[in-house]
Amino acid sequence: MTFRYLLYGMVVDSDLDLHQDRRAPAGAVADLVVRTAPDGDVCPDVTGDPVLEFERGGARYVAHALPDGGWRLRFADVCDFAVSADLGRVTVHQAPGAHPGLATVLTVGALCAFVLTLRGRLVLHASAVEHDGVAIAFTGASGRGKSTTAALACAAGATLVTDDLLTVTLPDDGSVRAVLGATELRLRKGADTLLERFDGARPDRRVSVDGRQVLRLRDAAEGERPLAAVVVPWPDRSGRPLDVDVLSRRDALLTLLSVPRLEGWTDPAVVRATFDGLSELSRRVPVVAVRVPWGPPFDPALGADLLAAIRAAVAPLRRVVA
Repeated sequence: MTFRYLLYGMVVDSDLDLHQDRRAPAGAVADLVVRTAPDGDVCPDVTGDPVLEFERGGARYVAHALPDGGWRLRFADVCDFAVSADLGRVTVHQAPGAHPGLATVLTVGALCAFVLTLRGRLVLHASAVEHDGVAIAFTGASGRGKSTTAALACAAGATLVTDDLLTVTLPDDGSVRAVLGATELRLRKGADTLLERFDGARPDRRVSVDGRQVLRLRDAAEGERPLAAVVVPWPDRSGRPLDVDVLSRRDALLTLLSVPRLEGWTDPAVVRATFDGLSELSRRVPVVAVRVPWGPPFDPALGADLLAAIRAAVAPLRRVVA
């Protein structure tokens, strides 16, 4: 059995159930085919300099270019992704004893980020929502409140564009477009209390293999949306009120560079393309730091107040091209 999704501007054909609601239309040609290798089929080791390498806090991954032009992306003790030279096909090799659900989580996030980056797309470590016809992105390092802030906004009437990974395009008209991505919000412990904020249609909830509370929202956004702002949430438990600070272009660029979706790129072409893309993004769209009074408990009006404060701060700065 296979599943076909619209994810980050790609038609993804996968034999892993990725738990996404945006289904590809019948007859659509797949941009990325993901297949699981038979048990015991091990991806061979690769020597040479990696194009991507990261290790911190027990998390380790590394990617190598292969002699045939493809790539091998390895997540230690979890799985290997063998990526074809044309970036159109991926074989998933599960590590012995690893929970298969971990490969699903990595496919939706890290693998798609890897493929999109090598295809020259600009990707952010961000969740995003749509509100009043425009998208607002929430970016930051892992654990800094991206998904929780997006959930606050959705509980206040916004619709979900994506969680954790955002692809944006930079058209010639000077706008920035947010591309639809994941339809689930993966929340850390404590943030799942926001479930009760969704009046009427409560989102479905499940627990992921890595212990996150996962909310599947039924009112996800449709179609690409102009991006109005990139928000850097700063959770604050001091009791101080909500505060918005528009960053200078220099500080905006440095902030965006500091929170990549995949850390550790060493490929010069990728590093240069990412810098150029983020530089242009910071020129076109306001980047704002927001001090968010943090819970639980969360103030019942926080989501609405957050959206209003962001829109008020960025409205005088530039006109979003629809």
